Amino acid sequence: MKRLVNHVLLLVTLSGFLLAANAEAKETTMYTWTDENGVVHFSDIQPQGQQAREEAIPRNESPGSPDPHALQAESDPSYADALRKQIAADKEVARRKEAARSAQCASWQAELNRLEPNRRVFYTNEQGETERMDDVERANRVSELKSQMAHGCP
Repeated sequence: MKRLVNHVLLLVTLSGFLLAANAEAKETTMYTWTDENGVVHFSDIQPQGQQAREEAIPRNESPGSPDPHALQAESDPSYADALRKQIAADKEVARRKEAARSAQCASWQAELNRLEPNRRVFYTNEQGETERMDDVERANRVSELKSQMAHGCP
């Protein structure tokens, strides 16, 4: 008895799968009609009291078929994608300019910190000799650095 019940359950389950697979494989029917106001309607249920045109919609047989929109997106970037890339490139250029400006300001500030508080400043000339910067030259360089920083640094 128990064995018979198991066989019946198996048979019912397999029948259900076969019916579902058969329903999937069939074409779907679509009905179109135009009402008295000129509006076109689409439905999968045949309308009552309307002259409807019946059209068959075949099922997609290949489940792995590529999405045509995905192929287009890979081959040809949209205007929005191109704009995003341009904005990202502009931001990268601006970031690099800001980093260079920040490095230049830090360099000027370091030199100003070295020159301003000291009266005796030494530097190496083009011949590789150490020389002392006189007070007038030091004051002029401090003034020049402060002017550069006022115009180019925050």
